[in-house]
Order: sequence, then C-alpha cells, then structure tokens
Amino acid sequence: MSYAGETGKNTAYNPDNVNPVIEYTELEFKIVKASGFLSLAQQVKYTAQRLIALSSENPARVESSSAVTPVMINHAQHFAIAKRLAKSWSTEVWQQRLLALVHTIPFETQVALQQQLSKPLWQKVQEKEQAAIALQHSPEYSLYMEKLRQRPPAASRWQLVESLDKQSGFSAMIILARAAAIKAIGQQVKGWQPSEFWQNQARQEVLEFLFYAYRKTPNAELKHIASSFNQAEIKTLFTTVSNGI
Repeated sequence: MSYAGETGKNTAYNPDNVNPVIEYTELEFKIVKASGFLSLAQQVKYTAQRLIALSSENPARVESSSAVTPVMINHAQHFAIAKRLAKSWSTEVWQQRLLALVHTIPFETQVALQQQLSKPLWQKVQEKEQAAIALQHSPEYSLYMEKLRQRPPAASRWQLVESLDKQSGFSAMIILARAAAIKAIGQQVKGWQPSEFWQNQARQEVLEFLFYAYRKTPNAELKHIASSFNQAEIKTLFTTVSNGI
C-alpha cells in the first residue's frame, strides 16, 4: 500500500480543504503503518457486511404493541449504512484518524515507540496477524476453526492465548470496531438490534483468531510476545487509539 507523505510531510485530512493546519511527519506515518491498526477499518466493513447478511437471512425480531415484527435490512438501507461507515471507516479516512491520534503523542515517545515497532519480534507479530487476517474468510481458516472447537487445546495453551489477548487488548479493540458498525446499522434501520451476546461472541472469535495466527508459535515465544505489549510506549499507543475509536 502506498503512503502519501511517507517521505516527507502531509497535511491532515480535510474534505473541504479549508485552512489545513496539521502536518504529519514521516515518523508518524511509519508508526501508523507498523502498528497494524489500519486493518481495523476492514474489520468494521466485514462486521457490517456480516450483520447485514445475517439480518437478510434471519431478520431480527422486535416486539411492537400488537405483534412480533421481523426487521430486515433492504438494499437502500444497505447503501446508506455503507455510505455512513465510509465517512469514518474507509481505509483513507481511518488512516488520517490514526495519524491525528499518533500526532498527539509526544515526539520523544514517538521515537521510542518506533524503535519498539521496528524490533524483529514486533515485525514477526505483524506478519503472523496480517497473514491470518488475509485468510480469515478462506476454507483453510474455517477448517481450522472447526477442528479447534472439536478438539480444544490444552488448558495451558488457552491461558497463554487469553493472556496475549488481555495484554494486547485485541478483543477490546475489535469490540470497539464492531460497535461502530452496529451503531451505523442501528442509525439506519429502525428497531434493529444485534444479538444479545455479540460482545462475548467477538471475544471468542478473537481468541480463535489468535490460536490460528500463532498456531505454529511455541509456548515460550508466545509468552514473550504477550509480555512485549507491556512496554510503556506500546501501551501509550494502544490506549491512545482505543480512546479515539
């Protein structure tokens, strides 16, 4: 993916091009690229598409004063939802939002953060997770999930993966991203509601995703990866982005 301003500075996203005042540095672009957070935009899109598909196949049911009425999402509403999400969650807009968030981090912390993100361990983390994201909708991924549910791994492995999720805040991020999609649908489709336990489902899916992404990673290395998220600079980045979603 090409980056505007990757070799210099770039002004903040401004749809009306009126008095742009913020310039983002090459360092800030590098941090955004290395962080892996850009993929959240795709997660929001996938969530919306899946919820819309589910509502089309199995309409949500809401109780009115006289009857239980199915709530379906029609084509016009589908288009309106996509348009609303694009305003905040297209890849380009989300990138600019991330840059604005990183811009609030002090320069000294940015430098230390980029040093952490440049380490081989973090690069390996990104490679594993991006590879898993690319296969998330493949038959191979589905087959792995089926086997994982049929033959759960040892309790010690579960604890390591749960620790990784807790330290990284991965599922918390995904829940925030899905909440954005749910909000967009709810604003366009009167009476529509997600399933009651959607947050629990999101956490479970994140754990399963992590099992897949790190399926070939030894326990000792996985423990080391989990602890790497405790670095002060990494925590600053994750907290800043979480608060900005």
